[in-house]
Amino acid sequence: MNQRSRRLQFWTLNAASFLGQCGISMVNLALVYHLRYTIGADAGTIGLAASTYTTVYLIACLLFSRFYQRFAPRIMVTLSVLGMTIPVTVIALSRSLYVIFPCLVLYGAAMSMLWPQMEAWITRDSEGRDLNILTSSFNFSWSFGTGISPYVASLLVVFTPSLGLAGGAAIFIVIALMITLLSMNREIRAIKPEAEHIKEAGEGEDHSTPLRFDSYAAVFLVYSALSVVLNIFPLYTKEVLHMSESVNGFLLLLRGFSTCFAFIYFGSTSWWQFSLKYIIGAEAAFIILLFIFAGQTSVWALGLFMIVFGALFSLCYNFSIFHAASGAVDRGKRMMIHECVLTLGQVLGVSIGGGIYDKLGFRNVLMTLAAAGVLMIAIQIVIHAFGKRKRTR
Repeated sequence: MNQRSRRLQFWTLNAASFLGQCGISMVNLALVYHLRYTIGADAGTIGLAASTYTTVYLIACLLFSRFYQRFAPRIMVTLSVLGMTIPVTVIALSRSLYVIFPCLVLYGAAMSMLWPQMEAWITRDSEGRDLNILTSSFNFSWSFGTGISPYVASLLVVFTPSLGLAGGAAIFIVIALMITLLSMNREIRAIKPEAEHIKEAGEGEDHSTPLRFDSYAAVFLVYSALSVVLNIFPLYTKEVLHMSESVNGFLLLLRGFSTCFAFIYFGSTSWWQFSLKYIIGAEAAFIILLFIFAGQTSVWALGLFMIVFGALFSLCYNFSIFHAASGAVDRGKRMMIHECVLTLGQVLGVSIGGGIYDKLGFRNVLMTLAAAGVLMIAIQIVIHAFGKRKRTR
């Protein structure tokens, strides 16, 4: 691929990842308000709804990842965003949970064709510094979309939650048009499916790092908290703290921008790579953050929490996507595992967190996450100590 085509692909895929996450985050927040204030659903039902499409996403990734790799990534990305548009549009027009839940199943299934394929496409044939640059630019793009979309969505849902859902559907259509235009480039249109690419690469030696497993633990933890922040926190700020939708949107905006700027920093450095102590340290810092801010209720304190959370989230996500891809021959498989781990974190976080919030309040949701983090670190330390002892025999 020549330099011009490479640049075109780089900027288009980063723009698509920005818009993709922007649309998904907009749908996520608008769905919370749609279920709560249009239909009158309780927090448990909202948690179940959020865990429905994420669970389907997880299952579809596990079952169909090899099937998806038979097709060119441009085809899968286009089909994915178009497939998400239809159920989101139906949800925006519906007032029945019997209609909404099947649509959420279709939405999660369509989403499973998007991120693993796009991540494998972006990182194909790159290692070391190039891999760090590509993953960091991708991370910045989608996180920037996550950052601004809750604030935009909060402005739309003031009029009606359906408007926020419609905005997300419109964004998905724009992405489909972008990828279609990108595919008009002859070299990009000639990009082979991931399965063919792996086959042509032959039986190359795999140099994967075992730190990917610790990185998966870190990203699982922060994504469990992210699902709580995106799906339960808006209910808490509105119903308990009596904050407006715009204030809640601003707080989520702080988290998003913090994550974006952190991605820029980590993309320009390498000190955090291939080091267990930094992975454990990031998890420990996150647990301390949850303990400190579990009982805080002021806007300033919650804003500070969002800023620090955003930076730690960025670091843990970087751990996972970089260490998963580094040295791997089958990038598609590694990106699928990365997506499955973080999705499992989302599912458990929002489903368990919704029930705890209804019965025990938001503070205990954060304390439960902190306790889970302590247990996770303990397990990691035991595993590494046992492995080190086994190697010294």
